[in-house]
Amino acid sequence: MPDLLAGSTVTGLDTPASQFDEDTADIVNFTNTAFASGAPVVGVSFTAPTTGRVLVLWHARFNPTSAVAAQVGFALRTGSVVGSGTLLQDGLNEGCLESPNVSGGAGRVQGGTFYALSGLTPGSEYNVVVCHRMSAAGSGTIFARYITVMPST
Repeated sequence: MPDLLAGSTVTGLDTPASQFDEDTADIVNFTNTAFASGAPVVGVSFTAPTTGRVLVLWHARFNPTSAVAAQVGFALRTGSVVGSGTLLQDGLNEGCLESPNVSGGAGRVQGGTFYALSGLTPGSEYNVVVCHRMSAAGSGTIFARYITVMPST
């Protein structure tokens, strides 16, 4: 994937539009230990830029309702239909947000993070969704989810 160097002619595929989605509906007492998107799904589709690199930013407010950590990350799939397609990355354990292991709302997390994706096929369609899970048997609540994808040069 070529870098965009000083003096390069820039085309629309070099810097496609950023994409954003959000939802503030509560997902109460989820218990899944595998990453799941919840309802409604919060996600976006995007076209990979010429560089094959994008920056994914996500933010959430959540907490465990039992003494087990709640986690929020994102899943990457092929195709333009949000939540569908071949799964390429699921939840990103290394990059997910994680609550403390405390119950009763005392461990509420409000935070955001980012992940630099590379190796995407320029011009191809992909989609990302915010996903969540419990780190072990227990339950949690999500209060809001947000996701943005931006082309990266």
